[in-house]
Amino acid sequence: MNKKSKYERFDKEQWKEINKEKDVAFGDRLMMRRKHLGLTQSELAEIAGVSDNQISNIENGKSFPKFNNFLMLCDALDCNADYLLSGIVKNTVSEQIIELIATLSLEEQKTLWILLDKYIHRDDAITIDI
Repeated sequence: MNKKSKYERFDKEQWKEINKEKDVAFGDRLMMRRKHLGLTQSELAEIAGVSDNQISNIENGKSFPKFNNFLMLCDALDCNADYLLSGIVKNTVSEQIIELIATLSLEEQKTLWILLDKYIHRDDAITIDI
């Protein structure tokens, strides 16, 4: 018998709106940090190795960066992922994660980045059959 999981509470359009709000919040934090450092969108794009359009789209909540670009933005903005994702800075967690990742082989690190990228860009409206 196929039925929807009790955890599926939103349809695809509702998830798009939720994700849009999440992306806008991320974009707002990125813009605030960029301006705090006195950088233009073009300057940040050049430092991070991404396009001007991508910075604009992220700041306006139209897109979310791919994982590798996300890491380059964190580095260019001299901040950790916690800040850009949640607005909360937790240095100890980030250091623990970095130490853990450093113990992985290069192939395992690549696999981890792919999995995280897929998770960040997932479609949350997937139906789960039970």
